[in-house]
Amino acid sequence: MPRMGGLADSTMYGFEPPIEEAPQVRREDMPLYVQQAAEAPLGYEPNIGMFPTPRPPAPPAEPQERSYMPFSHWRALPPKPTAGTVMGSLAAPGGALDVSLMMPGPNWLRGAAALIGGSIEPNEAQAALRIKGGGKQPPMGSILSGMKISSGPPRGVLSLEEFESAMSPMSKQVQEALRPNVYADPKLREKAEKIWGTYPQYAEQYPGVGPPALKEKVPDPKNPGKYLIAPKKGEIPYASMEEALARAEDPGYFLEKKLTPEAAKFQNQRNMVQREMDKHGYEKYFDPAKRADIPASDYGPFVDTGVAAAPKTAVTDAKFMEKYGTPEARARLQEGYEKGQSMPNAEKWYFMKQLQDKYVDVLGPVAGKEAFKKEFSGMMAATTGGASPYDNWLMSHYAGYLNKQGLRVDQRAYEMPFPIGGRFASGNMKQAQKYIDEGMVGFDPAKNPKRYDFDNALAGDPNAGVIDEQMSGAFLPGMTIPEWYGPATRILREEAAKIGADPRAFQDVGWAGLKALKTEAKAAAAAAKRSKPGIGHNSEPFQFEYEGPMIDQINRSIETTHRLTGMPIEEIVTRGVIKKEIPMYGIGGAAAMGALARQDKRED
Repeated sequence: MPRMGGLADSTMYGFEPPIEEAPQVRREDMPLYVQQAAEAPLGYEPNIGMFPTPRPPAPPAEPQERSYMPFSHWRALPPKPTAGTVMGSLAAPGGALDVSLMMPGPNWLRGAAALIGGSIEPNEAQAALRIKGGGKQPPMGSILSGMKISSGPPRGVLSLEEFESAMSPMSKQVQEALRPNVYADPKLREKAEKIWGTYPQYAEQYPGVGPPALKEKVPDPKNPGKYLIAPKKGEIPYASMEEALARAEDPGYFLEKKLTPEAAKFQNQRNMVQREMDKHGYEKYFDPAKRADIPASDYGPFVDTGVAAAPKTAVTDAKFMEKYGTPEARARLQEGYEKGQSMPNAEKWYFMKQLQDKYVDVLGPVAGKEAFKKEFSGMMAATTGGASPYDNWLMSHYAGYLNKQGLRVDQRAYEMPFPIGGRFASGNMKQAQKYIDEGMVGFDPAKNPKRYDFDNALAGDPNAGVIDEQMSGAFLPGMTIPEWYGPATRILREEAAKIGADPRAFQDVGWAGLKALKTEAKAAAAAAKRSKPGIGHNSEPFQFEYEGPMIDQINRSIETTHRLTGMPIEEIVTRGVIKKEIPMYGIGGAAAMGALARQDKRED
């Protein structure tokens, strides 16, 4: 426990504390809780007197490797305290909270000390049980040195406005130290905390999937021979799975995944947990500010898709260079890049050395690098069709999870458990099975250049400017994939060279900018429509929010899985991210927030 006497410093707060000698009290005369606290592993000493003499600092602890608790141990642990009980459980009598209430000085100072006291862990066992992002400690100012502060924001009850109003007289150092104690939406925080660690049954296996729903389509009046989903008709009853499969062969019907009631509840609560994470933040396992590129020598040399995926004849090649390289197309590419430069974290999207390093830590230098290429970047490329980065990651992990168990990967969408899915989930899983069957050796740069580039962009190839759906629309509005990949990628490289950027860097920043421009245009059109008489009111001004680099998709999934199942962070990283032994959970920001402002997905 901290020595709160250190807070009342005359040079910091402008008052002179009284000088008095602490009374001598025998330990056996102290209250029982004080005696117990004095024996706690945190080095607690009872605060006898207001300003006791500081004791010498303890020698620094020996560095220890971060370990994780086996599932068989942690699954039997008692539930964590929620927002309604944590302040009472942490504010032990005689501790920092009590001292703060006795401190002389203005109310704001006493409140500050109380807030600090509410975030202090009473003992190491309690600290180990808290779900706070792997047990790391946040940096604090010198005023908080020596305190045992829980990592991540402690459970708070004030809004940000209330906090800033109440703490305005305080020094900036103290304000910054206490800022994690408050939340913009305390009610959402409290609801999310009640869910933490309540689904240990889904730590080792995915939720079950119920029998699929049989639904009807209707002919598309604008596209003869095509069909649209008819949601108003609801589900069509069937007597057996054989009957449902037979009817689904008709183009006018289809089978849709249907969750069990338990899985549906899990889905809803997962949404709440991740909404709270996205709103208030969380401690990230991989620090995005430290992301770095994988050396090209690890997996190179790489094939040039600008040549390998070019037309066979010079005439055809020139035709498509002209078609994709119009002044308007080039201007759109440059506009997207310029917009992307104004967006935080749009650059270095593909930098994944931190993850590769973790593979090496767990599996060794040779096996780790091989597994990263085959099981992460290669599988991501296999399952990238029509998927956001988050859905792409979850699907690629699920494919690896099935493969590790010796199961077939090419499932139908209605067979895949929550949270696996996406626009082309069935097709992506077929591609993943093909990738596995061929030995996970990568993709043909002539026949599958987009997946080849995506795989190697994650593996350190700076020349891999991936032409996905978003980039294709910059060449030709409405185009989702170029007829000839080679000419498109060469034009992208020409535009990158104009500003001195490598093709991959031009593409990842340009992708974010193009997506922002496109989404903002849609929002403006929707707002204009709502402003018409009889339509409704204008919404708040829209601001595009970018989810950040690929390493953050891994971070979000680690934390979401941790908060839902209660499994320790290191076990999730080792057994889930690296070894593919257990499920990983999450949801894209757009679905979690349920708002246009979160629709910043990177489509295929």
